[in-house]
Amino acid sequence: MARARKKPPRAQPVARGVFFREVALVIVCVEILIFILSFDPSILNVFDLTKASFTHALAWALLGALIVIALGDGVRIPVSPLFIAFFAVVATEVVTTITAENQYVALYGEVGRYLGLTTHAVLGLIAVAIAVSIDYPRRSSWLAWTVGAGAALAGLYAIQQATGHDPVQWVDFDPRIRPFSSFGNADFYGQFLAVVATACVAVLVFVRQRLWLMGVVVLLAVLNTALMLVVQTRGSFLGIAAGALVMAVLWLRRAGLSRRALTRFGLAAAFAALALVVTLVATPLGSRLLDIGRGVGLRDRVLLYQSAFQMFLDHPFLGVGFENFAVAYPRYQQAEWFGIAGMNTTNTSAHDWVLHVAATTGVVGLLANLALLGAFTFHVWRRARDPDSAGVIVALAAAAAFYGSGLVLPGAQSIQWIPWVCVGVALASELRSARIVAAIPPLRLPGMLRLLIVVGLASVAFGQLGSVQANRAAKSAESSLGGANAARAVDLARSATTIDPGRAVYWNDLGRALELVPDLGGARAAYRQATTRSPYTPAFWWNLGRMELEFAKQNEPGARDAAYESMHRAIAADPQNPDSFDRFARIQFSVADYAGALESERQAIAFFPTIAGYYTVASESARLLRDTDAAIDILHRGIAATDSNDLRIALAHRLIEATRLVEARQVLREALAKEPSNAAALELQKQIGAQ
Repeated sequence: MARARKKPPRAQPVARGVFFREVALVIVCVEILIFILSFDPSILNVFDLTKASFTHALAWALLGALIVIALGDGVRIPVSPLFIAFFAVVATEVVTTITAENQYVALYGEVGRYLGLTTHAVLGLIAVAIAVSIDYPRRSSWLAWTVGAGAALAGLYAIQQATGHDPVQWVDFDPRIRPFSSFGNADFYGQFLAVVATACVAVLVFVRQRLWLMGVVVLLAVLNTALMLVVQTRGSFLGIAAGALVMAVLWLRRAGLSRRALTRFGLAAAFAALALVVTLVATPLGSRLLDIGRGVGLRDRVLLYQSAFQMFLDHPFLGVGFENFAVAYPRYQQAEWFGIAGMNTTNTSAHDWVLHVAATTGVVGLLANLALLGAFTFHVWRRARDPDSAGVIVALAAAAAFYGSGLVLPGAQSIQWIPWVCVGVALASELRSARIVAAIPPLRLPGMLRLLIVVGLASVAFGQLGSVQANRAAKSAESSLGGANAARAVDLARSATTIDPGRAVYWNDLGRALELVPDLGGARAAYRQATTRSPYTPAFWWNLGRMELEFAKQNEPGARDAAYESMHRAIAADPQNPDSFDRFARIQFSVADYAGALESERQAIAFFPTIAGYYTVASESARLLRDTDAAIDILHRGIAATDSNDLRIALAHRLIEATRLVEARQVLREALAKEPSNAAALELQKQIGAQ
């Protein structure tokens, strides 16, 4: 009897929506390339705003593709520790945006970073798109090729910069010293290089590949490692160390603890130790790392970390608000900071991702982020021995390099996408087995309707580029101010405030331009707008106080009080900034409030005793209060603190007025010993004689 022939196995049904999944993944790849490569020298914020604007615009098309996928395949809500932690991070960012001190900054981010909730919404969208579109591990290589291509192109540009062939003439930085490529900052680029180098090594260790492809990965690893040594970002060393630790643990997890595996592990560890020694001894990065042991360049970080920690202690539950570090920081800034980093410098980040998250989102946000990292790590550990686990292992190693570097570095548009892409790969891996707790049945949509949804949402992008236009106008306005073309500066600055009225700095630029026209009333109104939008920036209050003073000189009722109130607000915004007290003293001096001016300058001197101008105003205020002894004593203390000849000349004048000629002659001799050709000292010596 003939045996019945078995029916051939039925082919697995092709998942619906494959085309739009691939469209979504292509958009994600383009977003990554924009984050890595885009910049526009024609605008004021060359790097971060360009990247933010174009990725935000393109995100509308990505949203359209995801909506089409969801409608066509049905909406499913997965539940697992990894997904719950991901949802918790997103929810925390939304909540702390609502509770933020400055909700505009929480939504759109501070100037120079633009890492507010809108950017994180784009990054979250990218993570979700990766989860639903790569069909893990099938299309994981799309992401790898994209990052590799972006890293190679960025590396070629960095080589151009290092060799002095950059086609762009940068004003603030010399890229030949520390190339920053398309990232705008050598620290950001160094962090990226550490991530890519770590990912390349992880690919070589965990991914089976053809020989030619292995050669490509080796070349990319060598290129990025070499550039990392040239760029000299110290945080990149921490990134490499963190990535290496993760790879070592996961390799042992996969290989087991056999004698052979431990021998190979020991050899690799010895090689790593040798590489460390060579790096420390023979590279520029090593020299910068050794500087840490000598305490070079550490005090500013200690001060910044103290400020961030105090910010967290004062707002332990939900922090000061999402991305509101720059809003709160001036209140916590120490006077010592100005002596190290320069007057009127500030910070938009804690330069440590743990402290930054704690300060801005409190213990709730910190726990959510740590839970996400923990769930990510646990997922990879659990899947490490699976045949298809290589992709998610590479993602975890890259994330470890990112967060390791981030312990001493700030975030930026050019690198903040990295952990979200890595988490997206992990979500894609977890999606295959996660429990579904809710599902909406799929809808059968005509192909044309699906296309219209994507195109319709993508068209919204054209309205998202106004921030770039406003920033370009602001740059032109600042150039016109520098060229003394006040009328053109007014038109351009007004254009910037019309297109993007939420940015305080544009209103401040408009005020500066209107001062030159001159339109003092318009300038005052513009400065008021700036302080309304950014009350935490003391410089905007200074400008408003100066304008109010002009109207006080014209005897406008209330203007003097308004000038005083502006300076009080500046001091409240940044209580240990000596410049605020000095500027307040000069306003007080202008309206003959000499006692107030003297007290304000004494505050300035207490915070920062090495600025000669503080003593000049304080001494003159004391003189006009008819306290000659105090005026002379202030100048003596100023000379001891600053060794300023200008103060010596002022002291000689005061001593002559007090008929203390012997002391005056001695002061003049000291001035001439330091500066023999000092005309003012010679003239005074001639008047009183050099006996």
